[in-house]
Amino acid sequence: MFVRRRLVPLALGLVGVLGAGCTGAPAPPAATARSSAAAPSPTADADAAREELITALERSAAVPHTYAVRADLPEGQRVKGTGAIDLKRKRFQTAVTMTGGKYPGAGNRIVLGTDSYQRESSKDSWVHLYLERVRADDTLVGFDWTDPTGLKAFTKAIGRVERTGPHTYTGRVDPTASYGEPFLPVGAPALWSIGLDMSPFTVTTDAKGWVTSIEVTLTPRDSKRLTMSTSMSGHGKPLAVRKPARFAEAAEFYYD
Repeated sequence: MFVRRRLVPLALGLVGVLGAGCTGAPAPPAATARSSAAAPSPTADADAAREELITALERSAAVPHTYAVRADLPEGQRVKGTGAIDLKRKRFQTAVTMTGGKYPGAGNRIVLGTDSYQRESSKDSWVHLYLERVRADDTLVGFDWTDPTGLKAFTKAIGRVERTGPHTYTGRVDPTASYGEPFLPVGAPALWSIGLDMSPFTVTTDAKGWVTSIEVTLTPRDSKRLTMSTSMSGHGKPLAVRKPARFAEAAEFYYD
């Protein structure tokens, strides 16, 4: 089953539902204490790799950074976007384009604290919205600072992990872990799934331990394989996110 939330002039919602398979997600392996006298077991190595990866993801999410995302969606759609986020200072900016399928579209958004500014394209005027007057879970105009890019939800959904290189981790993530709340692709949450198997991912870090890329592959039974790629950069560097020089106020009915 596929459902779309279309890009509209005052929203960046792209959310759909992906259904396939019926397998449960295994719980993450329990931590196993190591003994200095014993050789590490495969389970202990997997636990250590998982802890290292989660630490890198949480550390990267906590600092300002920029990102770019390219991803397949069901029914021949593609999403492409760029953005910048600083959770501590509450600065967020994104530009997203969806192509193919029945509902192509685009959207730009800037969020500074409780002020949101949105437009469809550079040819359109910015529209300002007071976020404190709308619900955070409003699918059209709401905004939740908890996890705007889906990176935190992705981190929580990670299961088995293996370290496959000095800066590379592979493993499985549960795409059904956040029911009704999309977190894939990371950077442009557009899809949540029902009954999909644990799916493969690869995460790459740099020499300083910052996450630089996240690759996820979903394989629904009723559509082609979906590949999702997110790159991250500029960790810890100040972001130049400012409100638009000119904008109009949102109509009152957005606050009803």
